[in-house]
Amino acid sequence: MEKPKREPLQPLVNVAQLLKEPVGSTRSHCMSGMMEEEVQGFLEGKVKVVRTSRGVLVQCKLTVQVELVCSRCLARFLHTMSFAAEEEFLPTLDAAGSLALSLAEQSEEFTIDAKNILDLSELIRQYTLLSLPMKPLCRPDCSGMKEANSHGAT
Repeated sequence: MEKPKREPLQPLVNVAQLLKEPVGSTRSHCMSGMMEEEVQGFLEGKVKVVRTSRGVLVQCKLTVQVELVCSRCLARFLHTMSFAAEEEFLPTLDAAGSLALSLAEQSEEFTIDAKNILDLSELIRQYTLLSLPMKPLCRPDCSGMKEANSHGAT
């Protein structure tokens, strides 16, 4: 099974201008590329970023294609899954970029860095892992190891 040659995923979103706009302002972004960290596969989808009173709300609708191993016959197969994610990112600095905000210090959730960049890597990783099947099957009627041995699969 040959994996498609695709560009690496660029999960960074600059929200500097959005943070200067009124609450409710939005930006939309398309995202696609190969994930190459803990979860490997191809991701594509849309990301909407909405200005909130505390930071920005990220709303994603993503489709991920990952290679899994069948829990019955141990064959490798491509699995496509779609999911929606919604998380609020909080700034680590105030609008002027000088004072650290205590709210972000208290939170170990998602943050906007000092350069007003959102790194969506952790959000994508967490939601992808949560969406993976507990017992992946190459197909619903997979007979397991007997079938794999009779077809010469490893």
